[in-house]
Amino acid sequence: MSLPKPDRSQLAVGVVITIAVAIVGGMVWGFGQQLALARQVRAEETWLEQRVADEQAHHDDLTEQLEYVRSDEYVEHWARAEAKMARQGEVAVVVPEDQSEKTTGDTQPTPTPEPKAQPFWAELWELLLAPPDR
Repeated sequence: MSLPKPDRSQLAVGVVITIAVAIVGGMVWGFGQQLALARQVRAEETWLEQRVADEQAHHDDLTEQLEYVRSDEYVEHWARAEAKMARQGEVAVVVPEDQSEKTTGDTQPTPTPEPKAQPFWAELWELLLAPPDR
């Protein structure tokens, strides 16, 4: 029994169907790649929007700080707290630091060695056999 030979028209239809399936498959694969890329772009866009919002908040904080530093209130605070200045007619009081509380980095107190705890039997042995102190 032999198989019948395919007709030329049947062969052409098979080739056309194979080519069509390959083209449709390629288009579906490309569409899937584009969807994955679009998902990545959306995720990066969300991340960048969050970064922009964070940086905008930081910028606003810095702008507020700049306005404060340019104000007379800051100048007076700096003059009194940092530069130890006083207004005309006021008396600046400077409290000296207690020298006894200061320790230099060179001198560190040496820890006193604590006696090591001995087992009960060692203390008993010393009590029984140690010579009397006189």
